Amino acid sequence: MRHFLTAAFTTAMLALPVHAAELGDDGLHKEPWFHDTFKDMSDDLATANDEGKRFMVIWEQRGCIYCKKMHEEVFSDPEIAKYITDNYYVVQMNLFGDVEVTDFDGEALPEKEMAMKWGVMFTPTMMFFPEEASD
Repeated sequence: MRHFLTAAFTTAMLALPVHAAELGDDGLHKEPWFHDTFKDMSDDLATANDEGKRFMVIWEQRGCIYCKKMHEEVFSDPEIAKYITDNYYVVQMNLFGDVEVTDFDGEALPEKEMAMKWGVMFTPTMMFFPEEASD
């Protein structure tokens, strides 16, 4: 009986995720190193440059099993999280969101329309921007 309980406990512990990613009100997984901005891409790029980092936008959507896996199995690794924090300025976007985003060319669109404009079709999608973005 003791071996059975030990085996059952071990199996249950292995089935639990290593890192339970926090969910925001929008249903997206959140990381402490995501920057909550006004989503003005030119301003965000300038801030990234001022901090000596690359600007990265990560697109996710509610219920995305691949996003969940990325947060629980990749971003939970302390070395990976430190590397991202040290090198990237990260802004999260919602593939089907309504929050207004101002593009580098000054056009303001809801996130879902910006995703279409930028050709984002799947999640997670990570977009890395150069130090100077063109319109």
